[in-house]
Amino acid sequence: MGNAVWPLFLIVGSNLVYHLASRGAAKAVNPFAALVVAYTIAAAVSLALFFATGRGAAPLAQLRAMNWANYALGLAIIGLEGGFLCLYRAGWNASVGPIVTYSAVAVLLLAVGAFFLGEHVGWRQVAGVALCLAGIALVTAR
Repeated sequence: MGNAVWPLFLIVGSNLVYHLASRGAAKAVNPFAALVVAYTIAAAVSLALFFATGRGAAPLAQLRAMNWANYALGLAIIGLEGGFLCLYRAGWNASVGPIVTYSAVAVLLLAVGAFFLGEHVGWRQVAGVALCLAGIALVTAR
């Protein structure tokens, strides 16, 4: 598998497990207590992979090389995962919640990319936004 394709499969497979696990998480447990357990496991696996891959400098050098985005990513992950745990507890279906949230993110990223990052937005991207919005309307219609 090429270097450009395997991350796609990793993301899709991990996202599938992520949503099934989020939906199936024990409802009696505080969602942020659940995240403590999840992040303890994630930290242990990440640390093991850091050393196993042998990439980069020593851990302290890696920490010094980080910028604001690394820390913002950590905060965003808490919001994402806590949000999905609460979304499923609020009664959203696994077949609808992710479609609505990811479509909304796609629309927002298109706007941010165009207005703040100077990315090109053509007719295909505009059509994609229209399809995202139509999809949200269809999956949330009662």
